[in-house]
Amino acid sequence: MQFIKNYLFLVSLAAVIILDPFLEDLVFGSLISLCLLSVTAGLCLLVLSFEKSVIRLLIIFSFLIVGFNFILLLNPSCTLSLLQYLSLSIVVFLYAFLLFYLLMTSRTLSIRDISNAISIYLLLGIGFGFLYSFIEKLHPGAFVFQAQESKDIYGDMIYFSIVTLTTAGFGDIHPVHKIAKAVVMTEAVTGVLFIAITIGRLVGIGSGQMKKE
Repeated sequence: MQFIKNYLFLVSLAAVIILDPFLEDLVFGSLISLCLLSVTAGLCLLVLSFEKSVIRLLIIFSFLIVGFNFILLLNPSCTLSLLQYLSLSIVVFLYAFLLFYLLMTSRTLSIRDISNAISIYLLLGIGFGFLYSFIEKLHPGAFVFQAQESKDIYGDMIYFSIVTLTTAGFGDIHPVHKIAKAVVMTEAVTGVLFIAITIGRLVGIGSGQMKKE
């Protein structure tokens, strides 16, 4: 049952990354995207549900953030729209941190750990995508787009975030503002370090299990 939760959560994250660039061009694309993110948040809470010490506070915090974003979607505000991307970025990074903590404290290697590792990586991409959207809204022109960007920039920013996280660097979008450059460098380093640390941890757990057997 636990693996099914992890699997569904991983699939939902992949759906957010793949579908969001297409949803931004639809009439109700923003609403569908937020609903998809809400489902993903719910699945993440199920994955973390056995952590009794934090789950109640996490549920309340997630409910407040999602509710706040639904209100902003129905009643747009230029001032509060900045908080929309920032709040979503914070909650996504919080999920990633808690899953990373579980991964680092795990004593036995299982499919769940591998699923969590992939989920953390995708969460980092989504979280930085929200953060880039916040920076672009706060400082218009912080990122230069080779092609004309769409009305909703999040689809472009999540694409740019994944490209940066994997250090692919296609160059079709690049940061020009100092804050944007600093965050981009942070994500690039985070992506490399996460892979190195995670592989080392998983190999260490697996070696420990083999010795005990």
